[in-house]
Amino acid sequence: MRYIIAFLIFCFALGLSAQEEYDNEDDDTEISDYSPSSDFFDWKSRLYLGFSNSFYVDFITSPLSTYKVEYAEPGGGVRYDDAAAQTGYSSFFTIGIEPRYNLFDLSENFAVAASSGVYLGFGQTYAANSKAASANGFGNVQIPLFLRLYYGAGSTFAATDDFGINVGAGYELNKIGIFNFSTSESDGDLNPAWIMPSITGGVIFYRGSTPVEVNLKYGFGPIQDQIVDQFGNRLSEGKISTHARSIKLSIVYALR
Repeated sequence: MRYIIAFLIFCFALGLSAQEEYDNEDDDTEISDYSPSSDFFDWKSRLYLGFSNSFYVDFITSPLSTYKVEYAEPGGGVRYDDAAAQTGYSSFFTIGIEPRYNLFDLSENFAVAASSGVYLGFGQTYAANSKAASANGFGNVQIPLFLRLYYGAGSTFAATDDFGINVGAGYELNKIGIFNFSTSESDGDLNPAWIMPSITGGVIFYRGSTPVEVNLKYGFGPIQDQIVDQFGNRLSEGKISTHARSIKLSIVYALR
């Protein structure tokens, strides 16, 4: 959490510095007649909607988890041991709807916003490493929630710049392998949904009269130590460090 707070402070400082420079340049040319909306619930001037898509550059790795494996004891009875599980996922194509609400329009070219989205991916799961079991499934759902800074083009409906940037931080919910192809009843325990921190950044430009965003998002979970393999046996090397992660390159076309 402290890393996200530090990242947001840095982004605010960077954005405010850039805004001050922009204002100084405007003072030498012309005075803008822009007047930001004072009504926080004026959704017509604060709500934005985009259509997001991503081709091939959408990779997700689940956190390390454990599941129970069953062994028959030589003298009779059953023993249950913990075994390692971690699933990777690669999406061929991802689409989503991305709403955004400007919390503060600080100027015509600078805004603080909250954004979310629902993204559906079409891809396949795979084993994240050779010493862990994995789920066998198709497709994914991802729901992020970000606090973001927008500067330049696309930051507000009154933006005058031709180019813009955005940065943000927050959390994302992931579920991969939503269609389970395994015939094993225990396979459903290998791949639960999870939430992890995430950061994002991108550029904004115009295609004709419509703003277009190109964003890169990176999600990251805590470092975890794996000490057993997919059969419940101790690793010969002692332990392996791993963590949940995601990376996605997406293009967002403005719908509103």
